[in-house]
Amino acid sequence: MIKRIPINKVEVGMYVSSSTPGLKAAGLLEQGMIRRTETITKLRSNDIGELYIDTSKGKDSHFALPVLDHPINLEPTTSLTEERRKAEKVYGDATGLVGSILTNVKLGKAIDLGPVEELAYEINNSILRNPNALLCLSQIQDKDKYLLEHSINVGILIGVFARYLGYDRETVHQLVTGGLLHDIGKIKVPYNVLNKPGRLTDEEWVHMRKHVEYGVETLAQTKGIHPISAQICALHHEKLDGSGYPNKLKADEISVYGRLASVVDIYDAVTATRIYHEGRNPFKAMKLLHELAGTHLDKDLVYSFIRCMSVYPVGSIVELSNGRIGVVITARQGSPDQPVVRTFFNNRSKHHESPSVIDLAKPQVDLRIVGIHEATALGINVNDFM
Repeated sequence: MIKRIPINKVEVGMYVSSSTPGLKAAGLLEQGMIRRTETITKLRSNDIGELYIDTSKGKDSHFALPVLDHPINLEPTTSLTEERRKAEKVYGDATGLVGSILTNVKLGKAIDLGPVEELAYEINNSILRNPNALLCLSQIQDKDKYLLEHSINVGILIGVFARYLGYDRETVHQLVTGGLLHDIGKIKVPYNVLNKPGRLTDEEWVHMRKHVEYGVETLAQTKGIHPISAQICALHHEKLDGSGYPNKLKADEISVYGRLASVVDIYDAVTATRIYHEGRNPFKAMKLLHELAGTHLDKDLVYSFIRCMSVYPVGSIVELSNGRIGVVITARQGSPDQPVVRTFFNNRSKHHESPSVIDLAKPQVDLRIVGIHEATALGINVNDFM
């Protein structure tokens, strides 16, 4: 696999791909194994910012991103209706499994990784068939089950995103496993802090931030845990500018897996309704990610995530040019402004209507999206229409 890596993370043993831009112009060899540190020094002196490496011929790195000849196609191979039935079972199994893991960890028991790995494979298979099915289910939220659902949703989101970025199936599998377990340490945070309905005090924040350390300790004792999965837990609250926790790591200390986790963790957190705040519309959550790009979050990954999830992500409440309001149930990367929408409200007559599915990409449908709405302003529960 061809990946790109910042020059300051290049190591001896990596194989330089001929597709690296700028090598020929700088009078450097266009491909080959890096066998000496002097070679890396020479590359840096020629203002080569990053290299393309062939991981099938040399060392890989946790700081490298896949380079794609063309965007990964996440177009469904199974209809949403058909995959929804399978996805509901997967999500139900995930709820039961993650719930039992949380209980066991609270009781001091070790995590049995086997069922988690099996669940990760099932999630990946569903994503490959039709990612919109699990994305729809990830938007059906219960504010009293936030920890449980957030863990599952991060697993789903990181799987969809990693697949879009072009990671191989095994890496995607380990990322999903890490997503499912990334917040496992929160079960050791005092209940009154974890579920406080108002703003946390400085002292309470100390307890809350401890959840990453608790999680790292728990996974360190988990037999068979993969380093990639463990990184998701350890790094998902670190920020590029060093303002994150628990270790205040800066950009060049945070692997690409940690950067991925930060993006999807924030996205799911801000779209979720919790006991102390209403979830944001997915469209507005994307705007927040954009604001954080470059300081807290990796700018390239944020932009890629927006392209992956589309301009109007699954769960967005949109108004069409005929005055109908509905929720996006299928997003399209190829035509992001033409999702499939389930309408339920007439904004002109101000009354609810029987749900109707409208595919904006169909030639006979002469409609477009003209606005974004919040569920609370409409007095509706999005769960009823997902």
